[in-house]
Amino acid sequence: MRAVAILPNPSPLERLRRLAVRSGIGAAGHLPPSVLRAVNIARGIDTPRVVDHPAGTRPVVVAPHPDDELIGVGGTIVHHLAAGHAVHVVHVTSGERTTGLTHLPAAERAAAREAEARAAAARIGVDDAHVHLLRCADGQVGHEATHLERLSATLATIAPDLVYAPWPVDAHRDHTATTRMLADALPHLPSVEWIALYEVWSPLAPTHIVDISDSIDAKLDAVGCYASALTSVDYVHTARGLAAYRSAQGLRGRGHGEAFTVVDGDGLRDMLGRLAL
Repeated sequence: MRAVAILPNPSPLERLRRLAVRSGIGAAGHLPPSVLRAVNIARGIDTPRVVDHPAGTRPVVVAPHPDDELIGVGGTIVHHLAAGHAVHVVHVTSGERTTGLTHLPAAERAAAREAEARAAAARIGVDDAHVHLLRCADGQVGHEATHLERLSATLATIAPDLVYAPWPVDAHRDHTATTRMLADALPHLPSVEWIALYEVWSPLAPTHIVDISDSIDAKLDAVGCYASALTSVDYVHTARGLAAYRSAQGLRGRGHGEAFTVVDGDGLRDMLGRLAL
């Protein structure tokens, strides 16, 4: 009798790996996102989860300067609003050091930037009553105890379950200081379950990607409200480029995405502690 070799059944992960090798990324692109993510993991690719928005129904976006909220989170804000969530935006500074307004007195610069922030919020659908202005000194975030007090008091009033804040090594000192202030405020904010870290100046290591292909136009249209900032940097162009770059993970390089590293309070404090070493 001819001997027949009995091969062990491949594991589910091995079957996914073989599927990916046989099919190639083009065919795998037709798979549901959850299956495609499993295939990529089997192939050794670290793929973030693709979600409509990070978990939370009472979101607050904490922005060091007016326009950061849109560059980092604008498309996702649209998704929250579409889901019926009341989105709040907290502007830590008024962005009064913007190059395009240096010819004006400080008070007029701040007023101009705040007007742009309110116009941008209205353009994307955020209620004007949900725009909060802390008016900390631009370029000096966290240098005074009152800055932390203002942030803590404002967030306590809103009682969010999800807070968006800058990636803590984003290449701007106000951005890193803002997230450190948030970490200091968290012990007094029991409602906060998750912090979604977003990027503006420096790429982060994402855990979640939001497909904003359906909201990229609304996002960029609202960025266009920041006329004073656009005189020095074309943020419409750079925001589009960042969102296109983020489509490489989880979206197969198609459309546009926003990237987030989602952590809880302990995770944020641990991250900041490691960065301080």
